Amino acid sequence: MWLLRHKNRRRIILAIGEAGKIGATALRDKLGISTGSLYYNLRQLGGLVQQDQKRNYTLTPEGQRIYKALIERMEPEELLSKEPPSRIVSVLSSIFFPVSLFTPIYENVAMRIFLPLLSISVISALMIYTKFIPFILHVLERPRFTVLEFGTNFLLSILIIYIYASVMSWIATGNVKTFRATSGKGILSNIKDWFKNNYAEHVKFLLCLLLSLLPLAILPGIVTIDRLFKFNIMPPSGTANYFITRDVLLLVSQGITIILMTAGISYAKNIKWQSAAMVSFSLLYFSFFVNKVMGFV
Repeated sequence: MWLLRHKNRRRIILAIGEAGKIGATALRDKLGISTGSLYYNLRQLGGLVQQDQKRNYTLTPEGQRIYKALIERMEPEELLSKEPPSRIVSVLSSIFFPVSLFTPIYENVAMRIFLPLLSISVISALMIYTKFIPFILHVLERPRFTVLEFGTNFLLSILIIYIYASVMSWIATGNVKTFRATSGKGILSNIKDWFKNNYAEHVKFLLCLLLSLLPLAILPGIVTIDRLFKFNIMPPSGTANYFITRDVLLLVSQGITIILMTAGISYAKNIKWQSAAMVSFSLLYFSFFVNKVMGFV
């Protein structure tokens, strides 16, 4: 029922089953979908689809069972027919659910290193220059701070975001219902095994989150441009208009961050975008709460 409700995943199963084995490019061309959409849906089909040594996609035994059930119930030609979404739907999907942004992190080792490193570098350089400091999903204005203080806050924020997103994503998948531990040692042992057995996936998820934080550089970026080129975008510092403009830019940057984080969490954790959005928005509220309690906002 889950496959039948999602046409692209159903078509992927049918296309791979029909071909026996097929490469990513040929599969994408056959289905007429984007690369980002293809890889996203392939990740959602974990357990049904696998890759051989030549990186061709094949069906697992369970995938074969699903494939046979599908072709017995419906005509393959009908299920594989191309019905591309409208231009408007495609554009809106790319804007509000940009999963293709995270495909390189999972499919290309060089981009896996470059993109998150670029994100951290841009955020750090702009914030240090403009005297802003990050804490979770907030950008705080600080007249004086050391590079060590900035680095500590940034690393602590990344750690909090990673732990929070990982735990909430785990809860969103329903795995908490099957969790069993009889003692504190048992809990620690389960957590250790969970991290050790999925080390590569945890690293990729962390890199996705780092890339998602890039929009937080919007506020310090605009302040930097304003200072260097004298565009007078920002009102005079300390005035009411300055604080209003600053807070509006912060809200915009947080909103874009939530959009990217939702796509990244959905892609990395194989959960529905609605569940990923709940995790992202709850993280934003958590950031508001912590910063309020600590007197930062």
